Amino acid sequence: MARRRGGEPAERRSAGKAAAVLAGGLLLALLLYHAGVGPVLVRLGALGWGTPFILLPYLVIAAFDALGWRCTLPAQARVPFGAVYLARMAGEAVNSLTPTAVTGEPLKAHLLRAWGVSAADGVASIVIAKTALTVSQIFFILLGLAALFDRLDQEALGAAWLALLMVVAIAFCLTLVRFQRRGPALAVWRWLRRLVPRAGFVARLEGGAQGIDARLADFYRIERGAFLRSTLWHLCGWLGGIFEVMLLTALIGTPVGLRDALLIEALAQPIRAVALVIPGGLGAQEVGGVALCRFLGVPEPAAVTLWLLKRARELAFDGVGLAYLARWTASRRTRIEAGDAA
Repeated sequence: MARRRGGEPAERRSAGKAAAVLAGGLLLALLLYHAGVGPVLVRLGALGWGTPFILLPYLVIAAFDALGWRCTLPAQARVPFGAVYLARMAGEAVNSLTPTAVTGEPLKAHLLRAWGVSAADGVASIVIAKTALTVSQIFFILLGLAALFDRLDQEALGAAWLALLMVVAIAFCLTLVRFQRRGPALAVWRWLRRLVPRAGFVARLEGGAQGIDARLADFYRIERGAFLRSTLWHLCGWLGGIFEVMLLTALIGTPVGLRDALLIEALAQPIRAVALVIPGGLGAQEVGGVALCRFLGVPEPAAVTLWLLKRARELAFDGVGLAYLARWTASRRTRIEAGDAA
């Protein structure tokens, strides 16, 4: 009976996840049905020899994001760029499979331990890189809002709103950094200790929490330039998404200009954030993205095709990330077995 009570939460989580995926799949199917399967297939057929090019922009975007993360690692860490690139891809693949999209973050840090990066330094680098990513995303969305006001010929109104939002954004970003300098890991550890005071594993986490807080404090005190570089690399990644939209729409025969591509990519970010309740934002991301494209005058079949191609690209890179994770796991198991045999 105890096992049954203990298993129920996991069963409910699994059922909830399955229901969310099912709902997302249904949304996607309804979207495709409404746009018309035939017109979408015609646009997909127009890709022809250009099909491999749908992967090219994200190869560069992922490189920018990997460089952004690499800036947050300790200076003495000698982690090859390829290892950072693939570790990040593996973590993002795991994020795509979970509703909260954060499960893969500790995995990224864990994958770098083979290169001498301690657990505390690895987790701290994830926190810092995520902060830099968020800061760059906020300013990318503000850039998209500026383009929207320009498109609507509301420059004066846009300037007032953007000035206000800029102040709010700067205050939010400074608050994020200040919070990280005030010992957040130890605060979480103390909360866990009050929650489960007799748990042995909680006591063992104290040293790691202290290490994370020490690294965060040192980074923001000594390596502020590295944070700026990380933010700029991530911003380059967001900007790369604009050219992905331009390339994909050109390949399917419905090209959009630079401003509309910026609007599509930038204003899709809040949609992705809201869609986190569904693993990978399945269905919800496509519905929101198509609605945005329709607002900009993109024909519905072309809009659906664009977001299906972005989903296909995401699945392709998730597959690469999961393949790398499987290979890393198998290699680690082999080394452990060899050590035991010796």
